[in-house]
Amino acid sequence: MKAWPASWRTHLYIVAIAVAAQASSVGQPAREILNSERIAAVFGSYGIEVLEQDDAVRVSSLYSEADGEKTCRTFAVVRYGRVDAELHGEHAAIVAGGSIGAVLAAAGWEVRKTHLRYGEVAATPRLASLMQVAAGTPLAVHVYALDVAKAGRTLEYAALVEIHHPDYLGSDDLLEIYGPVDEVARPGLAAATLATAEAAAARQR
Repeated sequence: MKAWPASWRTHLYIVAIAVAAQASSVGQPAREILNSERIAAVFGSYGIEVLEQDDAVRVSSLYSEADGEKTCRTFAVVRYGRVDAELHGEHAAIVAGGSIGAVLAAAGWEVRKTHLRYGEVAATPRLASLMQVAAGTPLAVHVYALDVAKAGRTLEYAALVEIHHPDYLGSDDLLEIYGPVDEVARPGLAAATLATAEAAAARQR
């Protein structure tokens, strides 16, 4: 695993304190740092660009920006499940381009992830261009199911594949941050979502 610079750890420490303080102020337990917060902490900025979307799938680039140039830090492919009526407002904001974790957290939902698989994939030419790396560069892959909870009720929302820039997260980093995967949870979901992501990456050539 790469050695993260001290500034990276300092930024994350500050973000973790802010997240814990915010949760405490509203009487909620400290929540997990969002990917958007982590990118902003590491690289100093965060933005999201939706590359393609339909009723079932959203493909987006989560990027940092410096000197007017965007660098994709996470290529995210989302497969929506059946959207519960309680989530229609939040889902509309997400479809409109909102960051999933941020939208759900702002609406008071606890975001719960079931980590299904870690791995690596070679950067396609288009992914390499988005991330400003060489084509074929190994990129860490994270597959998980995302549920939300509020007032004692848990709802399934989506399954995601996130492909990370090598200067951001590697496979070992994912294990350190999120812990071991549950390979028997949600049978077939990881393979199906990976297939969707591979097709999306191919279209980004």
